[in-house]
Amino acid sequence: MAHGSAYSAIEIDDDELNNATELQFQNFSSTDTRAQPPTGNISSSSTSTPQPRQTGFGSSAIFEPNRANQEQNANQPIWSVGYYAKFFDVDTDQVMERCFASVIPKDNFLEVMGGRPDLYGPFWIATTVIFVLFVTSSIVESINAYINKTTYSYDIFQMTFAFGTIYTYAFVVPLMVWGATKYFGCQPDLLEMLALYGYALTIWIPVSILSVIPIELARWILLGIGAGLSGVFLIRNMYPVLSRAEAQIAKIILVLVIIFHGVLALILKYRFFAYNTGASAPSPDTPPAA
Repeated sequence: MAHGSAYSAIEIDDDELNNATELQFQNFSSTDTRAQPPTGNISSSSTSTPQPRQTGFGSSAIFEPNRANQEQNANQPIWSVGYYAKFFDVDTDQVMERCFASVIPKDNFLEVMGGRPDLYGPFWIATTVIFVLFVTSSIVESINAYINKTTYSYDIFQMTFAFGTIYTYAFVVPLMVWGATKYFGCQPDLLEMLALYGYALTIWIPVSILSVIPIELARWILLGIGAGLSGVFLIRNMYPVLSRAEAQIAKIILVLVIIFHGVLALILKYRFFAYNTGASAPSPDTPPAA
């Protein structure tokens, strides 16, 4: 009982009891150290799965056109070389596709170009036609000399004549047609007109090579095929432009286009693919054979 009296002798002050209760049940929520949501410039999208960086030939940036260079070329003055760089911005596949579309004119050529006509193809096609004409005409002249038993003489004037003829048809004639259609309110595009005439010369490359054969009928057939395909190609693609003018004016321009085209075909036939199979006339000083 002595121990019991000792326990009963302990007295706890009310103030101490209140302080002990506050210490035991003190709220530490104000000092909670749980992670708070991140703040600052890091967005919530940063928690998504990171995308792998594209490098090498799989990167789309490699094949995207350089817009800065295009805008820079567009702002170049017309007398500078950089201004004309955009007219030669094509690759080999595009040029070959346009060449095939001109030889077999079943599709709208303006749609094949996709609103991006070029001068690269027309220039090199015209230059190739000039070279092929010179080579094939030289072969034809050598065959003529062999048939007539005469000496073949190299004629450099054939190259000059081919330059004048082909470049005039490829660049001067479309410029004239463009001026006429522009005057009568057809609103043509000069670059598209040059591209049409330039690619229309593609068919004359195989025709020139095949016209070496010394068969007159075959050469006329080849000439008709070349003139027909290239003529259909020009008329079909120029008709939407010519239809914007009056019917009478459109017919006149169309007739002029056909005339220019026919003149080119006849020049090629009689200047470069003409065989002289007849025996050469004897010279007056040559004594008659015994």
